[in-house]
Amino acid sequence: MFIDEAKVELKSGDGGHGCVSFRREKFIPKGGPDGGNGGKGGDVVLVCDRNEGDLQAYRWQPHRRARNGAPGQGRQCAGPDGGDLILPVPPGTQVLEEGTNRLVAELTEHGERVVLLAGGKGGLGNMNFKSSVNQAPRRTTPGYPGEEGKFRIVLKTIADIGLVGYPNAGKSTLTNLLTAARPKMAPYPFTTLHVNVGVIDYTDRFDRIVMADIPGLIEGAHENRGLGHQFLRHVERCSLLVFIIDMAGSENREPWDDHRILERELRLYSPILASKPRIIVANKMDLPEAAAKLKKFQERVKDMVIPISCYSQEGIQEFRDKLWAAVKGPADQRPKAPAPYVEPAVAKRLAKVHSGKVVAPKAKAKPVAKKSAKPVAKKAVKNSKKVAPKAKPVVKKASKVVAKKSAKKAAVKVVAKKAAVKVVAKKKAAPVKKAALKSKAKKK
Repeated sequence: MFIDEAKVELKSGDGGHGCVSFRREKFIPKGGPDGGNGGKGGDVVLVCDRNEGDLQAYRWQPHRRARNGAPGQGRQCAGPDGGDLILPVPPGTQVLEEGTNRLVAELTEHGERVVLLAGGKGGLGNMNFKSSVNQAPRRTTPGYPGEEGKFRIVLKTIADIGLVGYPNAGKSTLTNLLTAARPKMAPYPFTTLHVNVGVIDYTDRFDRIVMADIPGLIEGAHENRGLGHQFLRHVERCSLLVFIIDMAGSENREPWDDHRILERELRLYSPILASKPRIIVANKMDLPEAAAKLKKFQERVKDMVIPISCYSQEGIQEFRDKLWAAVKGPADQRPKAPAPYVEPAVAKRLAKVHSGKVVAPKAKAKPVAKKSAKPVAKKAVKNSKKVAPKAKPVVKKASKVVAKKSAKKAAVKVVAKKAAVKVVAKKKAAPVKKAALKSKAKKK
């Protein structure tokens, strides 16, 4: 059973404690302190080993612990260090911290070593605390505890070629013909449930190519439908993708629809994966419907198409040679990466612009200014609305004060007018009174 993911709990070794000891020999009854230091705890070390195929060992033994350091001894003897815990992993392994999914380590080259958890330091013996003041110290320090953690180990297969296709398209059969791998083959979908890695030997060139056969993809694989994310990561490290297309449409699907859906799923899963170069293999060419559909397929798809038949082994040798040229050959013979994906509506617009039928509109500053001014105006209105209720009582108070002051002034004016009228009346009446008095005096 192929295991490409496992959860483990690891712990490094604790350091040994320091020792309390004094030198006791013949004719030396009062020797000095000679207690040794404790040993260092063992580390947890990951080692990349190309002889490892999967992570099966960690699935059934998830709890691993390094050895502790031994305590110190007398006669200034330090305790031995604890043995390191060596964990071999296959190339392409990633170690993620459980819970946070933080990438802790990644091993891709054979012989690469990473110290995942460091062991604890050993404690100090009493010989380290001797001084002129304290000739017989009994002080020691304990060993430091080791580190521990929970991790998730994920394997991303490192291969030159990755086979991608719908279930029952012929991927496992092709792997069986080209390599020494013997994956399960049956006439029903999802026969392959784990990644099969095979090696294509080129004895005349003294070289080989590693090919990975992943389980079939279906529509919605980027959303983890079917086997989804569980196996899409295995083709992320491949330098070349090989699309296996059922050209005869034996599963009641059109081959160009299969190609379109596979392209879409890879693009939605990872843009990096979608930008890898690819070769299209038109399988099941021995069936009568395949030849007519191949012509229609080549009209719609411009990538390299190699017609083969795994049943009659037609075109297998040609496919081997083209694989070598695509992976190990000169750069000019290798397939190029596909152009970046552009939405159909955008592509039509760009085609019209480049043809000269549509002139691209010039940028205008006025709409931009209006747009930029709109939010400012809206903010000013909102602020005024917010301030307006607060200002209302102030305005009312001011109006009352002004009204009182105007009323006082009007009253003062009325009083002044009345006083002026009385004064004028008195002045006018004075001569009349004098004349009346004079007339009275004459009569007498």
